[in-house]
Amino acid sequence: MRYWLYMVTAIVTEVIGTLAMKYGSQNASHAAGRAVMCVMLVLSYTSLALAVKRIPLAVAYGAWESLGLVLITLCSAWLFDEDLKPVKLVAIALIIAGIVLLERGTDEAPATPSRGGDHAA
Repeated sequence: MRYWLYMVTAIVTEVIGTLAMKYGSQNASHAAGRAVMCVMLVLSYTSLALAVKRIPLAVAYGAWESLGLVLITLCSAWLFDEDLKPVKLVAIALIIAGIVLLERGTDEAPATPSRGGDHAA
């Protein structure tokens, strides 16, 4: 279960980082936007690295990129008034369906023994 929490953290921090980049590019706070983006993307990749210890890479990376794309699309429509045409909504539905199918067709990766225990070093 905790590996899925790492996945959620990876996705949310990627979305925050990307939105901060966009916000910073449109406002006077370019440096602040870039700083938030960098911190969030480091957290995102770190969380993703922890998640793939037990979640198969194809599922983890597919969910990270796809759900990130879906959330960024929805948030940018809400926060930045970007268009959200019906074709985008259909694409979002197909992306989500693809993630569900990918996850259902993949077994959880077995725990791999590590020398230093199950912690990030």
